[in-house]
Amino acid sequence: MPSRYALRRDVDELAVEFEVDDNTLAAAPAGTGAPGALPADVVPATTAPVVLERFRKDEEDAPPTRSLRALRWGLVPARAQDASGGARTAEVRAETLLEDPATAEAALLRRCLVPADAWYGSGAGATADGGPGGQDVAVEPADGSVLALAGVYDFWKDPARAPGDPARWLVSFAVVTTAAGAGPEPRPGRVPLVVPRDLRDAWLDPSLDDADDVRSLLAAVPDDLLRSGALRVRPVPPADRGGAPDPGAGEPPRA
Repeated sequence: MPSRYALRRDVDELAVEFEVDDNTLAAAPAGTGAPGALPADVVPATTAPVVLERFRKDEEDAPPTRSLRALRWGLVPARAQDASGGARTAEVRAETLLEDPATAEAALLRRCLVPADAWYGSGAGATADGGPGGQDVAVEPADGSVLALAGVYDFWKDPARAPGDPARWLVSFAVVTTAAGAGPEPRPGRVPLVVPRDLRDAWLDPSLDDADDVRSLLAAVPDDLLRSGALRVRPVPPADRGGAPDPGAGEPPRA
């Protein structure tokens, strides 16, 4: 799994694509530098849009609200002593998601979707487009659609900050990865788990909180999109390797 992915759509387009009820982000094209704009290239410690569903406080009988929110990439679990390890937890493994104490609760209660246009990696061999082995590549949908990467998120409270301080809460996420299959993958080993459209609702559903059900959901997400042709691999010229991190730190949790 690479440490960078691309997102070049404005947040209004994402709100429509993911059918959100609450778009908390200002409308601005990614990478423009305009107020409210998001980075076109996302790296760990960058604030980026994710889609999540939460029940409103004191309204447990009401359906959950689907929101588009900006969270920091690099998971800091609620149980962490400090936030220093977040950048090292940009990815979490699907195989151990429900067993790892750092992610087990989030896997049950706090799953999210991470919109992306492509992810980047280093080619292990010749790509489908003829790129040489070892060249940087981008993996993207063959039809130009938006990827929905599986993710989990969590809330971490900074004990050094006073109650009421908006910077007291860090809300962060990680991308769920799976073993790469055969074919022109960007790197042997790990690739993001891409949630197909027909499983998006189930992945986001906070009422789906039984470990066996989540395990079945993970098994239902296809891991052969590269082999099937749904994804394509293209070489990335050096000029495309830009993008500076935005060190935003999330926002306080909302009901």
